[in-house]
Amino acid sequence: MTSFGPDRLQSILPAPRGREKSAVKSAFGLLVQWYRRPDQFDSFNRYLATKGLELAVRLLVIGSLTTVIIAMTMLRFSDAGVHSHVTSVVNAVIIAVTGAVIVLFCLLPEITRRWSYFFVAYCEVGVFVGVFLNSDPFIGLIQCVLFVLIGGYIAYFHNARLQAFHMAFSIVVLALIGRKVAIYADPALATALCLIIATGIVVIPFACQFVLSLLGSDADSSDVDPLTGLLNRRGLQRAVVEMGATGRASSKSSYVVAIVDVDSFKTVNDSHGHEEGDLVLRQIADRLRWCGSENALFARFGGDEFVLVDTIDVGAAPAFEDNLRRNLRIDDRDPAVTTSVGVAITSAEWSSIISDEELTDLFRVADASMYRAKAAGGDQVVMWDGKQ
Repeated sequence: MTSFGPDRLQSILPAPRGREKSAVKSAFGLLVQWYRRPDQFDSFNRYLATKGLELAVRLLVIGSLTTVIIAMTMLRFSDAGVHSHVTSVVNAVIIAVTGAVIVLFCLLPEITRRWSYFFVAYCEVGVFVGVFLNSDPFIGLIQCVLFVLIGGYIAYFHNARLQAFHMAFSIVVLALIGRKVAIYADPALATALCLIIATGIVVIPFACQFVLSLLGSDADSSDVDPLTGLLNRRGLQRAVVEMGATGRASSKSSYVVAIVDVDSFKTVNDSHGHEEGDLVLRQIADRLRWCGSENALFARFGGDEFVLVDTIDVGAAPAFEDNLRRNLRIDDRDPAVTTSVGVAITSAEWSSIISDEELTDLFRVADASMYRAKAAGGDQVVMWDGKQ
């Protein structure tokens, strides 16, 4: 079991330095790293789930689409807006389809990667059509600002290749409508606005995605398990040390540590392949999140072992145990995936400020309880509440 005692502190030494790369080579290397980074839809959604932000992000997208509907509706009453029967019909279709997309965002229980790609494609086409609907091309030029929002969405949820396509497509549309403004209105104004909007289309999404790419790479090698989005062993160790220092438990709460091991996980890999095994690990990680509070720490220690560290109210141990028993079993698979869970809870008499030694003891006892559950055949929870 990993120690969280006094030996946890280590000297931080600078990494050995080799030959320094030139600034140009370093920048090029980072660009290649950004461009090759895989689609981050699943990992970012797991991060949002961990932070409880899925609903907030969905509402943000719905709010943005609602604003677009309002703007498109107002253009129907503007002399510079839609100006013919055809453009009026197209405008109405865009409003109706956008409304349908909002309904889907409200009703879909889960936003899949395929649905997200459809949403991006619809936004690209919708903005492209909307830009050329207005009798005044200057209005269409202003509408190109919407490409910045699409780029921001791609930056957080998808990959650099889609972002590069979006930038190229947006700049082409911007150039076409900017040319119309330059011919029929003011060339200087058209040039100035095109430069400003193009800067937003390129710089803001690129900067967001580039920084996220660097942060993602750092996270993969530091505190976060890239497969599940949970903390890794190192990240949990840091977070537990902080938990002990801040003492989040009140006088009416107890600290709890649960260690989870997937039963017969090797059989899953051998029978169905490692891809299916990874899916099982992600499912267990998602279900583990259901078992803790918003302040809980969730970690994957590597392999098929998971850890939950939390605080619960005194007397809530039976409900906590039942929650683990119900959620950490996947019945809709053949065969069902079961787990062995060991739990250790501080006694009610313990101080609200828990020491490193006490936390280490909890991990040790929870680990021993997990092995007792596994030795008894698995698919069960063995709990130690400080009284045994």
